[in-house]
Amino acid sequence: MIKQVSHTVTDTGAAGLGLALGVAYELHAPQVRAPEVAAVPELMGLRTSAARPHHRKVPLNRLQTMRA
Repeated sequence: MIKQVSHTVTDTGAAGLGLALGVAYELHAPQVRAPEVAAVPELMGLRTSAARPHHRKVPLNRLQTMRA
């Protein structure tokens, strides 16, 4: 596909770098990206949702008595 680009920059030094950058910007203008959706991390490698919390196999009060 050929696209006609009009430019006002006239550059003769440094191999026309300013002109080349201006034309390249017109041909390949930055696109606006949609916001990326952050993935919800899995809890401890389990496939459970945040609505269903992880149930510990050993109750916390028993762990406290084992530490003492």
